[in-house]
Amino acid sequence: MHLIVPLCIAIHSCYIGSKVVISLLALELGASQVVIGVIAALYALVPLVLGVYSGRLADTIGMRVPLFIGAVLVGSAMLIGHFWHSLPALSLTASLVGAGFVFFNVSIQNLTGTHGSPEHHVRNFSLLSIGYSTSTFIGPMVAGFVIDYAGHAAAFLVFAVFTLLPIIVLAVNRNFAKFEGTVNRQEKRSALDLLRIPPVRRLVVISGLIVAASDLFAFYVPIYAHSSGLSASHIGIILGTYAVAAFVPRFTMPIMIRHWAADRVLFIAMLVGALGFLAFPFFHSVYLLMIMSSVIGVGVGCGQPLSMMMSYERSPAGRTGEVTGLRLTANNMARVVIPVMAGALGAAFGTAPVFWANALNLVGISYLIRR
Repeated sequence: MHLIVPLCIAIHSCYIGSKVVISLLALELGASQVVIGVIAALYALVPLVLGVYSGRLADTIGMRVPLFIGAVLVGSAMLIGHFWHSLPALSLTASLVGAGFVFFNVSIQNLTGTHGSPEHHVRNFSLLSIGYSTSTFIGPMVAGFVIDYAGHAAAFLVFAVFTLLPIIVLAVNRNFAKFEGTVNRQEKRSALDLLRIPPVRRLVVISGLIVAASDLFAFYVPIYAHSSGLSASHIGIILGTYAVAAFVPRFTMPIMIRHWAADRVLFIAMLVGALGFLAFPFFHSVYLLMIMSSVIGVGVGCGQPLSMMMSYERSPAGRTGEVTGLRLTANNMARVVIPVMAGALGAAFGTAPVFWANALNLVGISYLIRR
């Protein structure tokens, strides 16, 4: 885990931070909320097609090659964003980041599951989630401050540098992603077979809805805060506060799971996050928005480690990567559909209904968990 987590932080920082850069640069280029919603959806459009394939690839040839492909694609996307500033270039950047991240993300989660014995799953996935939280803090903070002091192009270049560590490690260390798990080389497999397993199907749906809430927060906080007159640095701080708050449940996850069932923890967490989304649009002060971001971070922060752990443990033998890919396909389907709908909703009624729709989404998740 001492290498898995830093590599995850490097690539996920680019993924999250680039969303802030693209949103603010698109606003500067005169893009409407609808257009920004479409660009947000492009992060998930290619992964929607590649999700199950990338998981199947990890199950059959191992994780190192998909990890390397993902890191190279993300680095290339950052360089495109650095050199070309136009809406088509931003669209291409978003598409390439999404494609690279799905290869990297599926394999890094699958690698985490194969690391150590089953009794270490809660700890390992908690550590990986802490890595995600760290990058969710680093990405927006770096983006906001670099934009304010050096511009959008410099922000993309900084993130391109972030990808060098994973690229070098994966190119040099050929034994990095070796594992002792079951390898599935069966030729004829269908993702529909996995969806016929009720626990897997429920987790796929819940995971997609949780990610939709988290991603919309990352994309629409810059829009909302920009309309409130806040600077890019303040926007980065607000998003960074969300990430810091998400540390709390992820550090305490092993303790909570020892005392309460995972579904009970997730049920309460979704309701806490819903309260934060409901209240967020009523505030414009950076300090009050930081408090609301903390509430949302604590609530939504439980979702990722629990859905990762539960989906891995309930996967058929030799198909853990495929289940992860299927879950991330559902995540990306939500990322394609919901930003476009939210962009249209925001353009018609303002940004507040977007946050309220997110609150309703989390209430719906809690209902599904309860059932």
